[in-house]
Amino acid sequence: MNVRVVLFACGVTALLLTFVQFAGERTAAQSAVTTTHRTTTSAAVRTTSVASTTTAVRRVYASSSDLPDGGPIPTEGHGTFHAVPGSSPVVGAGVVRTYSVEVEDGVVYDEQGFAAFVQETLSDPRSWTARGDVAFRRVTGPAAIRIRLTSQNTARAVCGYEIPVDVSCRNGGLVHLSAARWVRGAVAFDGDLTSYRRYVVNHEVGHALGEGHRPCAAHGGVAPVMMQQTFSTSNDEVAAIIAGVPQGVTIPTDGKVCRPNGWPFP
Repeated sequence: MNVRVVLFACGVTALLLTFVQFAGERTAAQSAVTTTHRTTTSAAVRTTSVASTTTAVRRVYASSSDLPDGGPIPTEGHGTFHAVPGSSPVVGAGVVRTYSVEVEDGVVYDEQGFAAFVQETLSDPRSWTARGDVAFRRVTGPAAIRIRLTSQNTARAVCGYEIPVDVSCRNGGLVHLSAARWVRGAVAFDGDLTSYRRYVVNHEVGHALGEGHRPCAAHGGVAPVMMQQTFSTSNDEVAAIIAGVPQGVTIPTDGKVCRPNGWPFP
């Protein structure tokens, strides 16, 4: 073969190989850029998604007496009650007051859990036994104080609804704890359902022991357990809510606001 032809053929081959290598590198570079772009975009989307799921709008209630949002409420019951079996030893050193724990027929709830909570609250050293003149003993049969989980509508009928707010109440030896409040609590407790339940047990049993309502005494201090904290922990707000409906106490409009509290002797 002619030497010039051979050299020409070799040159063409080398040129073709260089072109193919360059094209391959360019394609790989484009692929890398595309992949990087997609990864960055995906990360941006994930970041946006996380940010959007952690942003929550906090509801502002018109009044502290509003029933908070929450789980389903036992609205209807049969108006009759049954005792939750259980007993306790005597707790405290004063005059023994027997109590039973009851649930309204037709109300579907964790009865044992409810009864255990009531017993735990009244047996706590921060409860009424710290007063020194009262002791408690839980029984299943006849009792001096009968603590009842009561449906929303039955509680409204028994406790009154002149002030259009769901409340619990005491009538003689019967303590009616509104199931609406037991499930949802009160705005003043800012979602602390356990503390609210301590409060409502101690507050209504306090009435059975002869205690009356009290206002907030010291601005910024702990609310007395006999303050109507279901309405508010602000004297001004409580006074406005109960205006025209006697509650056995005059609440001063003095600007004092207390911190929520569930215990007679915190």
